[in-house]
Amino acid sequence: MNPNPPSALRPWWTREGVRAVLADLVRAELERLDPLVLNRIGVVDPRLDLADLGLSSLALIDLATTVVVQFRLDETGYDAQVVNCRCLEDWVELILESRAARDESMGFLTSGSTGQPKLCLHRMAFLEQEIEYFAGLFADRRRILSAVPRHHIYGFLFAFMLPARLGIPAVDVRQVLPGAVLRQALPGDLIIGYPAFFELACRVPFKLTEEVVALTSTSPCPAELWRVLAELGCARIVEIYGSSETAGIGWRDQPQAEFQLLPYWSRVPDAPDHLQRRDAAGTVYPWALPDQVLWTDDRHLKVLGRRDGAVQIGGINVYPERVAACLREHPEVAEALVRPAGQGANLALKAFVVPSASCPDPHQLPERLHLWLTERLPPLERPRSIRVGSALPQSSLGKPADWDEEGP
Repeated sequence: MNPNPPSALRPWWTREGVRAVLADLVRAELERLDPLVLNRIGVVDPRLDLADLGLSSLALIDLATTVVVQFRLDETGYDAQVVNCRCLEDWVELILESRAARDESMGFLTSGSTGQPKLCLHRMAFLEQEIEYFAGLFADRRRILSAVPRHHIYGFLFAFMLPARLGIPAVDVRQVLPGAVLRQALPGDLIIGYPAFFELACRVPFKLTEEVVALTSTSPCPAELWRVLAELGCARIVEIYGSSETAGIGWRDQPQAEFQLLPYWSRVPDAPDHLQRRDAAGTVYPWALPDQVLWTDDRHLKVLGRRDGAVQIGGINVYPERVAACLREHPEVAEALVRPAGQGANLALKAFVVPSASCPDPHQLPERLHLWLTERLPPLERPRSIRVGSALPQSSLGKPADWDEEGP
């Protein structure tokens, strides 16, 4: 391995930056593969010996494959060396060498909040096109405080690429209480978060220092949250609309405003559910919108919500949200989330519910809910498992997250 990769690398491809992205990716994968590993090792340190993770051979191959896919090591042939590495720092070196040889694309997995996670491939030229635009929008920022993981596309763009492009420091604040992050912010800071983070930050009244800007994405930002942030003294609030499949599509800085398309996106005439993207050379690429939208003109749109989200079970369209709505009608249920579970012939639905204050016995609630659903839904729409918990599972970005069908 070359200890000093060529300096022609784009500014974000530094050892420190790659270590940070890789650590977030490995941590997320360990949570998926074997959460007990994190309890044992604590912090994901790049110097950590892979053998010390205690993963099975299959799980270690799974982890290595995810690293290959995200950083596209298969494009340069460096994927063949991944399994021979002894520690995470060796993977950092491979990634840097691979990027020096070819820096054309990145892979990102969706959160799976509306179905099975899937791989989304993005050309680096497109990601750089987006960051160039936002580097202009945030050119006056002096520091970035990031509350988002860097292996997701949102964090990769704004907590990894943007600070390098602007030449300003980025501070990971995920281990700090959200309220403390805002109270300790300095003039010129850009705080990168998501609605759930900012909602927690605003629970205790305080006054923000001047010239602090908040950036939010991953889920719709409620108008009330905009109002509270503004009252606390936030100089500007910017919301980005996009997805893992598309990256950023549009942005706005007023709660009731439509989203303005980023300059390289345009509406497809006579196809309101599609966009087209123009690269630097003028080539146009078609893209499907991830949501239902209402166009107010050719450059502005309102997001109405995700598409129908149907899941085919036994050849029949089943709607998880319809099932969740039915569960919420039960007087002993405060919140409910329904997702697909299994694959192929074993595909079914599973549910997670939060009991209401009127629930006398949460342990027996699943049994009562199964009877409730039997009277109201056809067999294919009934979840095969119902878990009970004090809060709906969420990802590190505040999105609905997956859960095991069998609880602890």
